[in-house]
Amino acid sequence: MLFGYALATIPVFIVLGLVAQLTRSRLARRAMELVLLSGVAAFALALGTLADDAVQWVLVSMLALLFVVGVVLHVRSYSRSA
Repeated sequence: MLFGYALATIPVFIVLGLVAQLTRSRLARRAMELVLLSGVAAFALALGTLADDAVQWVLVSMLALLFVVGVVLHVRSYSRSA
């Protein structure tokens, strides 16, 4: 359940990031940060419950990659708006 929530936060984070970029809305930016923090917390809890299943580790690797790309885009958006 937590892993599913962590996966679901990725597209929500990306969409809120795009909305924040296009509209320069502080509310969308704060919502994006909350989604990011809750997704990271859920991902950390879900990592503790992973078994030695290869499919789950592939999904975790893909999630980690998407998360890193999202964070990089988020940090770059701060440097562009300053």
